[in-house]
Amino acid sequence: MKGLPLVVLILAAGAVGCDESPTGPTELVDITWKLETVARVGSALVTVPNPEQFTIRFETNGTASVRADCKSCTGRYVLDSTSLSIGPLACTRVACPMPGLDTLYTSALENVRAQTVANGTLILTGSEFTLRFRN
Repeated sequence: MKGLPLVVLILAAGAVGCDESPTGPTELVDITWKLETVARVGSALVTVPNPEQFTIRFETNGTASVRADCKSCTGRYVLDSTSLSIGPLACTRVACPMPGLDTLYTSALENVRAQTVANGTLILTGSEFTLRFRN
C-alpha cells in the first residue's frame, strides 16, 4: 500500500500531459510554405507567378530555410504564440531573373511580427505588408 500514492501521482501527471492539445509551432513547422501574394501598404497586391520559387520552411531546430527566386537563404526564427520574428537571413548572392521580388520577399520576412495559420494558409504580417502562403 505504501507505493499506491506514488503510482496515483505518476498516473495523474501522465494524464495531464496527455490531455494537453498541441500548441505552438506544430501547425507551422516542417511544412514547405509557398508564397502566393504580397500586399504592401500603398501598393497594388502582387500575385506571385511561381509560388514554388518563393518558399519558407520552419524547422524544429529554430531555423528558417527560404527560397527567394534563385537564391537560397537561411536564418533563425523565434515563435511565441502568434508573434514571430525571422532573421537576419543569410542568402546566396545570385542575380535572379525576376529582379526585385527576391529582395522584397527577404526584406519582408526579416520584418515579420505575427503569424496565423488556418486551413492550409499561412499569413505573415509586419507593419507595412502581409505575405500569404499555401502549403
